[in-house]
Amino acid sequence: MALLLRQIYKSHPAYYLLLTLIGSLSFLAFEPFNVKAILPFTYAAFIHAVLDAQTLKIAFKRSLAWGFGFWLSGLGWLIVSIHYYGNTSIYIALIIILLMSFLLSLVFIAPASMLRFVIDDEHWLISLLGVASSLTIIELSRFYILGGVPWLLPGLIFLDTPLSEVIPIFGVYGASWIIYFFAGFLALNFKNFWRISPSVIGLVLILMFPYSLENEYQESDFLDVALVQPAHSPFTKYEDGYKIVIENALIKLSQDHQNQDLIIWPESPFPYLNSSKEMENFLKRLDGLPPVISGGWQYNDSELKNVMTVVGESQVYEKTHLVPFGEYVPFESLLRGLISFFNMPMSSVIAGQGNQELFQVGKYQALGLICFDIAFPLTFISQTRKADFIINISNDTWFGSSYGPIQHLQISRVRALESNKWLVRVTSDGISAIIDNKGTIVSKINKGISGSLQGRLYPDTQSSFYLSYGYPIIPLFSFFWLLCSFVLRFRP
Repeated sequence: MALLLRQIYKSHPAYYLLLTLIGSLSFLAFEPFNVKAILPFTYAAFIHAVLDAQTLKIAFKRSLAWGFGFWLSGLGWLIVSIHYYGNTSIYIALIIILLMSFLLSLVFIAPASMLRFVIDDEHWLISLLGVASSLTIIELSRFYILGGVPWLLPGLIFLDTPLSEVIPIFGVYGASWIIYFFAGFLALNFKNFWRISPSVIGLVLILMFPYSLENEYQESDFLDVALVQPAHSPFTKYEDGYKIVIENALIKLSQDHQNQDLIIWPESPFPYLNSSKEMENFLKRLDGLPPVISGGWQYNDSELKNVMTVVGESQVYEKTHLVPFGEYVPFESLLRGLISFFNMPMSSVIAGQGNQELFQVGKYQALGLICFDIAFPLTFISQTRKADFIINISNDTWFGSSYGPIQHLQISRVRALESNKWLVRVTSDGISAIIDNKGTIVSKINKGISGSLQGRLYPDTQSSFYLSYGYPIIPLFSFFWLLCSFVLRFRP
């Protein structure tokens, strides 16, 4: 085996292929696979490959190879959306996925080829801090560049482990920093032929072992809610005459919950605008129902927006983070009309502004987030602090039977744990769930099921340490230490 590895290492094409394979194994650490312990080791192989490169050019190509495998396996399930729901041939869909994986690797992984400039051979701790801080800064860039791609963040795997206690203190990227630190420790040990204590590896494996948090609920203060999941096919939603089927399904599924404090419908269930005559007529059929929060489409001043509203009232939240290609087309002048995938319905949406008002639900305030918004914690820090709970509506129909909806739910669970807020998630065809402030799923409706679910939310205005103080600590520390690493590395 050692001889085979040496031969692969000497053969550049074989070594790049091996790095791509190692990078592709990283997706197994996330839902629904949850082989959590694999992630520090795949990152360790990546860090070692970069640091062991003789030149910056070789380090760049190695990082590109590993990153290509990471994104191809991690987001390859999007081929379901592009091919099946985007009405694109399987060959064009495959080309899009390959190009997307290359681009994401180029932008979010390849910059790690600069790690060689933060290594100080005389001080291993300085080197480790530099590695972890550099990779954390690259991760933070995923919240902003290319519209934001905050999927597959390493810190997500701390969910359901003893290490989950880190998340409400330093957030998901604080958890990622720890993974980068340990991966760097493994890589530097291997590079410098240090002896790794088996107890260190054993401790990490134990800390990543599945673990459930106990939670106690204050029965004296709660909100009764009902979740409605209609599970309609996106292929029939905009067909003539189908709107009455959608309306009847929403009303029928809601009528069993007339004693609840709030009913929640999913993202954009209607094939018409909130201001349309159809919506006006539909509102007349809702007599007897409690307040309903629902997704919808709003058209104002020649701008189409994806919104969440209290149905029939003026309370509105406009989606802030739009889905590339689904709601807007990057490089529109070049891509619009090229293939049908770039002309999907509602692909010219305008994003809402930041710091929007919370929903008033009785005596409570709720933060509304639509679909992709849930993956951007830094955007909603101030609103989350003031909220009693979080409502996330989505349309995961476009993900089909892939593991995309499961990973979307994983992100939602981390948001609840990160903020110490109960979260209710309602999607068009699953997975809808009530999640407590420890990130635990209290109850859910599985993928593809048409049904409803009722339960209780326990509002809490007590923010986590992360929301109050912790969210800037890791970014500031990482930027500070990266600067220090460069200064120490190039000191006279």
